[in-house]
Amino acid sequence: MAIDLPFARHVTRDINVHKKKVYCLDWDCNGRRLATGSNDQTVRVWKIDSRHREKSERHEVELKMPDRLACTCVLWHPTSPDSLATIAQDDNVRVWDTRSGKCAAIIPTPDMNLYMAWSPHDPDIVATASNRNMVSFIDMRRNKVFKSVKNNHLVNELAFTRDGKLFLQATESGVEMYRFPELEKLSSLNGHTGTVLTLTLDGQDRYMASGGADAIAAVWDLETLACIRTCTQMDGEIKTLSISHDSQYLAYAGEQDMVVIEALQEGRSPWTVPLSKPPKTIESLAWNPKYPVLAVTGNFVETGSHSFGNITIYAPIS
Repeated sequence: MAIDLPFARHVTRDINVHKKKVYCLDWDCNGRRLATGSNDQTVRVWKIDSRHREKSERHEVELKMPDRLACTCVLWHPTSPDSLATIAQDDNVRVWDTRSGKCAAIIPTPDMNLYMAWSPHDPDIVATASNRNMVSFIDMRRNKVFKSVKNNHLVNELAFTRDGKLFLQATESGVEMYRFPELEKLSSLNGHTGTVLTLTLDGQDRYMASGGADAIAAVWDLETLACIRTCTQMDGEIKTLSISHDSQYLAYAGEQDMVVIEALQEGRSPWTVPLSKPPKTIESLAWNPKYPVLAVTGNFVETGSHSFGNITIYAPIS
């Protein structure tokens, strides 16, 4: 691939943080700490040099999940850098205080959850999608589900727009868009030939990107609801994607052992992230909310089919 993105000069560091498969990661609202969730029944919180000028990764907190429960999704509070939420292989959402390292609340939901979204407009609202296609909305002040909606089709990742007026869900029939909180369906964006597995919004509510089982990442203009470009560098399904803090770049990955970065505006060639330890699959990636730093988690298989996780921190040198 031709190199005309500003990533030719870069710093890459690996953090071996978990003993087993890593499913998820997320940056805190200040971009200073990274949380990762694993099949080893822990969530680990790391302090990361946000500007990536020196190797200063420091393990701060280990949050222990209940026995035999893997953490499959972790999300930081939109405005509080000391609070995060997790879902595991049960029907609860857990809220954690990272200062004490203790679980602050356990919120029961109708089913086992697979995905979760925290409203940036109203941090008292969290949405979850279950393994039975139930979408539930939680009042985080009362630690209680206040509404659940049963879908008749597969529901994957969820998202709220920053202004809180729209709620989106990735489904087997496209990206469904609802007016929130009324949950009135406004549109279904059909830019994929297969199930939509993942979606993400930029920080300005200008773009939405979706990734599908058809190996395509689609970029949408949220004002016109038009698909403004499709990204086709992958050969397998796209499981995770993220838009940079400045709304300039899209990173996406999935079943292949690589991460691709593309400019949201046409005219620049894609760039493949040079991972020092190419994994079997990429499970999750996320741009830092303040700096051009990308965190990636992939899983490796050793002899005997034992999987373990690795976190790669990647940043261009300005």
